[in-house]
Amino acid sequence: MKKNLFILVPVVGLLLFAACSPQKRLARKQHTYMQKSYKELKEAVNEAEVTMLNDTIKVLFPEHLLFALNSSEINQATYPLMQRFADALNKYDKTSILINGYTDKSGTEELNRKLSRNRADSARGLLQQDKVVMERMHTWGHASENPIATNDTEEGKRKNRRVEFIILYNYTP
Repeated sequence: MKKNLFILVPVVGLLLFAACSPQKRLARKQHTYMQKSYKELKEAVNEAEVTMLNDTIKVLFPEHLLFALNSSEINQATYPLMQRFADALNKYDKTSILINGYTDKSGTEELNRKLSRNRADSARGLLQQDKVVMERMHTWGHASENPIATNDTEEGKRKNRRVEFIILYNYTP
């Protein structure tokens, strides 16, 4: 009986593995890859808010961490943080990085759109200096769209002025 069980268990395991569709294996591989990337990013940039949902990683840098008020020039004090971020991104090069800049509702729509886009571009430029491949990164300036807090208080405005990095797995068959 033990001998039959010894043979039966590996055979059943092999059949289950073979029955698994290639898409499911790819999905598991992708999930594992993104889980590792998430853990590494969370450790590397603990000053930022790092979250993961459905194999999509979001890294949120508050404005005050990267930029002076109404500026798109990156604060030099954050260069080491951005270097750690770039190093982690470079370890997981099967990803694309969407860089989204946001502002609060202060100022004109035109000014906010330009400022949010310039901030996203500045963040991309710094990551590129730190050897993140340019073709992996895409930038958008959203101005005051998609607020994460109220624009009626200073604290809410501060939260809405941010740069978000959305990290997605690149599927290539």
